[in-house]
Amino acid sequence: MGMEIDSPLLKVFENDGQIQTHLYPGERDYKEYAIHIAALVRYVAKALDVSENGVWEPVDEERYHPTTPVSELKPN
Repeated sequence: MGMEIDSPLLKVFENDGQIQTHLYPGERDYKEYAIHIAALVRYVAKALDVSENGVWEPVDEERYHPTTPVSELKPN
């Protein structure tokens, strides 16, 4: 069972075996998202009991050698 969020910033979920990310920028700028991305790395490292660098390494690898394209869907 899920919870509906009134004002999401970001949703990440699996759909038909694919990971999908929906971004809701609203009035926030990219710098605010960058801070939250860095915090997410810290949370992932803590939750999975690995070092932050252990999480940043594959992040950097994906950053410099993307394995998936970024697509954009505009709401109607």
